[in-house]
Amino acid sequence: MEKNDRPLGVGEIAHELGCSEKTVRRLYAKGMIEAYKIGGRTSPIRMERKALERLKQKRGDCGDDG
Repeated sequence: MEKNDRPLGVGEIAHELGCSEKTVRRLYAKGMIEAYKIGGRTSPIRMERKALERLKQKRGDCGDDG
């Protein structure tokens, strides 16, 4: 698996979108991003790079960090 193929974590997603990790978690909780958890409730959020690229094209940056 190439580096670009591995799932991204919350920190990487936030960095790519220009928002906070809290915002990424909030978007995930609302079902607004194409991300997933492999385990239970406390498992880390993961996102495929392709899904991140689609999201970036669709919405630009998060822009709602406060």
